[in-house]
Amino acid sequence: MIHPIRLWTLTWKETSRFLKVWTQTVGSPVVIAVMYFAVFGGALGSRITELKGVPYSVFIIPGLVLLQSTTNAYMNPSSSLIIAKYSGTMSDILLPPLSALEKTLGYLFGGLLRGFMVSILIFAVAGIFTGVYIPEHWGIFLLMLIFANGAFALLGTLIGIWAKNFDQISGFSTFVLTPMGFLGAIFYSLDMLPPLAQTLSLLNPFFYFADGLRYGFLGVQEVSPLVSVGIAGTIFAVLFFLNWLAFFKNWRLGI
Repeated sequence: MIHPIRLWTLTWKETSRFLKVWTQTVGSPVVIAVMYFAVFGGALGSRITELKGVPYSVFIIPGLVLLQSTTNAYMNPSSSLIIAKYSGTMSDILLPPLSALEKTLGYLFGGLLRGFMVSILIFAVAGIFTGVYIPEHWGIFLLMLIFANGAFALLGTLIGIWAKNFDQISGFSTFVLTPMGFLGAIFYSLDMLPPLAQTLSLLNPFFYFADGLRYGFLGVQEVSPLVSVGIAGTIFAVLFFLNWLAFFKNWRLGI
């Protein structure tokens, strides 16, 4: 059973932590995304005029949003948990009567909110450059934002529980998540790749998050939106269960 006050307290702890340094946690990703947008949109936009019937500078927006927002959704719970381990304050989470479900939801909501804020801000800034503000399919657009940022927040929680130091958290982000993002058809269409590379891209989970969000925002897609939503939802559900199980078993949490 979920106790609203306990859940709100943990969620507020995770949210206020990144809001106190919002220029670093929310502002910085927006600036980085704008730089990507300016460089890739400006440099390649003159050579690649359109992809899937939309200007190239518009085509890359959803992918760039995901690249920054999911990284921040991942970093919020993972950094919070590793700091708690280093500072010896993990007992603040373990001793109160928080259920495994409340812990899962608390860390999820904190990371999800951070990722969601970064997403909306980048979409708004990109709209200034392109004039594209309104999503084509609101339902799928919002659902994919929730699935994508939520999945990476849940992944960040798992890595934060597993990790013993900051190097493991940043290493996973650098050597696993970042390559997944860049190879997830952010800057290109699958049609531009040879058959083997297309197959490898279809094995990349990030591709479905990016393609589903692109359909929600622009109405263009590489695969069926139902496939993207289904795979994204399945990844979210599996990670949610693994989070709950880790907290239920107190896995690597010192008990």
